[in-house]
Amino acid sequence: METIGLNITLLSLKTWIAIAVVAFALARFVLWPSGDPKEPFYVPARLPLLGHAINIYNKGSRYFVEIGKKYKLPIYSLPVPGGRVYVVNTPELLTSVDRNPKAIAFGPIAAMVIERLSGSKGRAASALREDVTGPNSANGYMNAVLKQIHHTLAPGPLLEKVTDAVITDLNDSIGGLQHKETTIHLLEWFRHNFSMSSTNAIYGPKNPFKDPKVENGFWEFDYAVSNLLITPKASWTTPQGDKGRSDAWNGFIDYFRQGGHNEGSEMAKQRYEVAIAKGIPIDDIGRLEVTMIIGVLTNTVPAGFWMTYYIWSTPGLLDELRGELDKIIIRETQPDGRPKLTLRSADIKQDCPLLYATMQETLRMRTCGISSRIVTEDIVLNDQYLVKKDSVMELPNNIIHSAEDLWGPTVCQFNNKRFIKGHPDYRVPKNGFRPFGGGVSLCAGRHQATSQLLSALGFLVAAFDISPTKGAWDFPGAHGHTIAAAMDSPDHDVQVKLQPRQGYEDAVWTLKP
Repeated sequence: METIGLNITLLSLKTWIAIAVVAFALARFVLWPSGDPKEPFYVPARLPLLGHAINIYNKGSRYFVEIGKKYKLPIYSLPVPGGRVYVVNTPELLTSVDRNPKAIAFGPIAAMVIERLSGSKGRAASALREDVTGPNSANGYMNAVLKQIHHTLAPGPLLEKVTDAVITDLNDSIGGLQHKETTIHLLEWFRHNFSMSSTNAIYGPKNPFKDPKVENGFWEFDYAVSNLLITPKASWTTPQGDKGRSDAWNGFIDYFRQGGHNEGSEMAKQRYEVAIAKGIPIDDIGRLEVTMIIGVLTNTVPAGFWMTYYIWSTPGLLDELRGELDKIIIRETQPDGRPKLTLRSADIKQDCPLLYATMQETLRMRTCGISSRIVTEDIVLNDQYLVKKDSVMELPNNIIHSAEDLWGPTVCQFNNKRFIKGHPDYRVPKNGFRPFGGGVSLCAGRHQATSQLLSALGFLVAAFDISPTKGAWDFPGAHGHTIAAAMDSPDHDVQVKLQPRQGYEDAVWTLKP
């Protein structure tokens, strides 16, 4: 009886092994694409089927950097459930991708993400999907919105109106710190003040962010973006992010219902008109707008934090920047005899190359963004690499920003002089600096973001001394807080003491456009 039982057990075991082998083979056939010899090298996953997908979710673009440094390939393929992901690692191939916007398209994946995050249903969802690619793509909602954003934020009078409003707000928020000692949490301070200066400029006097519930709700939503993209039931799996998103939605739905956009910027007005022309209901316009704000706020905030950190923690840099800024200060005397000192944003942008280089090096060091595309037709890149239709292509910025062969042996060190033409350390590889993306996904708000960062940091550097309340400027750690983040966030906030710059205690500072 024992022998029979053993034989049955062995038979059962063999059967299960056979079933497992067949199941694995079927899964590999269904979930892993069969590689064409002309395709980029397939990087195997330690955990079959799900390994790469899990690591991309957990590590974001840092996972691509790990693989890139290990294999040192211009492009490689990752098998993931349902298909393949191509990851591009060199400026030459990135340029080739940018030159083929129809075959390697940004619109389809952007529409999918926006639909998911905005909870779009019905007409809003169908509008997002319509004419994303193909001969009529210029008439689709997604392309119309992208065109409108680039138009209203391009250099010119429309952008100037927005940036002037941002500078006015920054003058109030930073100027309010004069003539006293103040303790702030640095990231939190940038989050609130950059949020308000940007959204006031875009949405006007009825800006929904004036309600703290909407502002806080948006940031709860932003922190939860990764989970909201994949969760089947947001209210169960990420309740705080789901509630924050709802609070932000409600604020913007009320804004559009009340016609607040009519007093907002041209960008707010035109985006509303595009949506109405496509038959999108007002409530869905409000929900879509909350998703659009991600691109406005979530990267300038940590960039402001990191610029402050690098300026005050890098030996000698603060004095160099002050020497540059002191030359453009407009010096007058108030009726009460105190110094009246004025900084103009236009002068900062035009006459402070070292501050601009500091911003560039900060972005190089801390950019973690990934530009995602969908391959819409088989195409060969640079006459060498076949990429196949219906695959995802990832263009992670920090792979090229951290490449020693491009930037030299000091690539891991902060050195703003590498962006100063004529300096011995100058080294910027052709097409190798992409903090704002490139091609069809080039950030439309890059001019406004640059103006905001340079103006705010110029004011802080010229007028204030900043020091941590506890110890030295220790590195606070860094991570991409969501898979959609283009800039690292610090692992923890830093509490700092702000006080008037030594020797300028009585000065009255003003920041003007």
